[in-house]
Amino acid sequence: MIVATAGHVDHGKTELVKALTGTDTDRLPEEQARGLSIDLGFAYLTLPDQTSLGFVDVPGHEKFIRNMLAGVGGIDLGLLVVAADDGVMPQTREHFAILDLLGIDRCVVAITKIDRVDDDRILEVQDEVETLLAIAGRKDTPVYPVCAPENLGLDTLKTALQEQAHRANNHDIGGCFRMSIDRAFTLKGVGLVVTGMVFAGAAAIDDNLLLSSDGTPVRVRGIRAHDDTSDRARAGERCAINIVGRGVSENSVSRGDWLMHSNLHAPTRRIDVDLRVLDAESKALKHWTPTHLHIGADHLAARVAVLSGGSIAAGDRGLAQLVLARDAFVVHGDRFVLRDQSAQRTIAGGHVVDPFSPRRGRARPNRIAALQAMNRRDPRDALEALAELSEAGVPLTAFATSFNLPATRIDAIVESLSLERIEHHSEGWVFSATRWQGLLDRIEQTVGDFHDTSPELAGASLRDIQLALKPHLETPVLEAAVDALANENRLGRRGARLHSPAHEIRVSEHDRQLWTRAVDLLAPQSGSPLSLHQAAEALQVERKVLETSLKHAIQSGEMVPLAKNRYAPTSYVAKLGGAAETLAGKTADGYFTVAEYCVQTKTGRNFAIDLLEYFDRLGFTERSGNNRRIRRPAATVFAIDDAGS
Repeated sequence: MIVATAGHVDHGKTELVKALTGTDTDRLPEEQARGLSIDLGFAYLTLPDQTSLGFVDVPGHEKFIRNMLAGVGGIDLGLLVVAADDGVMPQTREHFAILDLLGIDRCVVAITKIDRVDDDRILEVQDEVETLLAIAGRKDTPVYPVCAPENLGLDTLKTALQEQAHRANNHDIGGCFRMSIDRAFTLKGVGLVVTGMVFAGAAAIDDNLLLSSDGTPVRVRGIRAHDDTSDRARAGERCAINIVGRGVSENSVSRGDWLMHSNLHAPTRRIDVDLRVLDAESKALKHWTPTHLHIGADHLAARVAVLSGGSIAAGDRGLAQLVLARDAFVVHGDRFVLRDQSAQRTIAGGHVVDPFSPRRGRARPNRIAALQAMNRRDPRDALEALAELSEAGVPLTAFATSFNLPATRIDAIVESLSLERIEHHSEGWVFSATRWQGLLDRIEQTVGDFHDTSPELAGASLRDIQLALKPHLETPVLEAAVDALANENRLGRRGARLHSPAHEIRVSEHDRQLWTRAVDLLAPQSGSPLSLHQAAEALQVERKVLETSLKHAIQSGEMVPLAKNRYAPTSYVAKLGGAAETLAGKTADGYFTVAEYCVQTKTGRNFAIDLLEYFDRLGFTERSGNNRRIRRPAATVFAIDDAGS
């Protein structure tokens, strides 16, 4: 269990930790000379039952609140220290408020220096402390009078800490590893060591991780957890990790950086949060207020964009977007504290809802609804609510990163909720059953509306449908949806166009006769088809006449425009698409070149390039350098029904 001290300056926090652990946490010469904690100090205690306690001793002076905040993120228990001679002081209240804002629900209070006052004064201070606890709704918090130098009350306090440790929640190590770095130093014969609180996951010797500062890859060479050598660093532990990496040194790591799994290297400058303004504030927190943000061990400037009402009153909660001065690395649920622009007082705090909030539309009703759906502790509940809400699908990669969910965990959640899942390469989207059927209905209606406005056309292209749908639908999702509609016979295909089953195209006899004559030239048994100009000469018709007729054929789905001067019958293009798929199936990696395709189809290079570039635009193939691979099955892309054959 990790315990952090809190309290006013010179109330005996360091002396108490020393008496409990035998370690003087004032390690800096200036701290020892002044008798004042300036930076974080660390100590460890193993109780008789082998329970291990880690102490983070924080400075109490108001000038060093920034350092205090760097040490209390992610701890299990707050040890509030109040001196019997002073009683509850300003920093006592601020530190206690910070513990509350950071969601540190469990606290113990130690009234120190009881040797300096009489019994009446001790009772008076106990009353002050109980009033402070009652205001915060923590009436059951235990209070222990102690005197560290004379060892009075320490055994009782240790017993209380042991009981708290036994009741501590087990930390979930299922997420990807992330550790908030609060110190970095070099040890002779060891190398670079970073220390901090492990917020999630676990890391072992020889694991490969990243530094958030610049994404530098590092390898774990050694681990100490709770001041003992260990083979793993786990969530809930305070660890020192020896890391190595190209160009990595003490100068390249700063307090506030993260040591993390590569999946979590997702910088952000806009964070949507659930924010609570302290009761002690004299006025509401207004929109666009400049603040100091403390999250993990990091500290940076941030503007508060209030998402509704223009302000949040003292003691109230509300949704807000934090606009950051530089990149940060956070996940859903991370707790934070805001201090005023002059860094003189703590004003608010809360937790992260969405680490990757949009630049635009942050206060629109649908965005607020999405945040309310996402503002749940359990990721399963959040995904279920979002999937039921989203008309365009929930992007799984962003959701998994936001909630720090590894692939196995997100897969299990999706399966348990029976969500409709669409995957494309490393991306994926999910829909609830209701939203998926609603999307299919909207696409079907969109195609029907297209026929009403353009009855002469063979149908709507994917692009036509995508432009008509609101909200915007990602192409892979749309492709999956129209495939489902085609499989259910709710839509038909004419080449790359979608149509309602009852839709018919009227073709003039002149066009029909000219197309019949042109087919052998534009879809030869071998070799490359003729260009528009060459076909017009061979048919002994004017170029413009043939071009107009072929454009009518495009509208009816009979022809495909491959390039500016090149047309081909839809069935012929489908045949050549099948040839590309066959060729890709013969290669080890699924990629093929233009030259290989020319050999496969017995066509010329110029025609093959025009055709393959058309396939790229269609989403059938995907180019990588001089190679291509199949992106979607030919049977899906080039399906031709009876009406268009």
